Amino acid sequence: MEFNKNTLAQTMAFLLSIPPESNLAKLLKLCLVTQYNGENLGQNALEKSQELIKKPLELPYWIQEVIQSNDKITPEEWEAFGEMNLRQTQEFIDLLWEELDNLKL
Repeated sequence: MEFNKNTLAQTMAFLLSIPPESNLAKLLKLCLVTQYNGENLGQNALEKSQELIKKPLELPYWIQEVIQSNDKITPEEWEAFGEMNLRQTQEFIDLLWEELDNLKL
């Protein structure tokens, strides 16, 4: 995949627009610290991410698969997962979608 400078700028603008205490930020932090190995799951990172978008209520299972994809779980992954405070998946996802809709890019 060719990754150009405009795509990088768009991605950076998106990240700069996210409030650090938001559910969206917590999910992205987990993604950043995870040492994802798509070969073990038969899915590249984009395919695994699209799976979550299609079935957001399976977030707890998705997280488990992602952080275990490299056959080990790091302290940083556990910390990021804990910061998500994921007690009610539906509420977490509903707020995440609302935050996404309210981003000012």
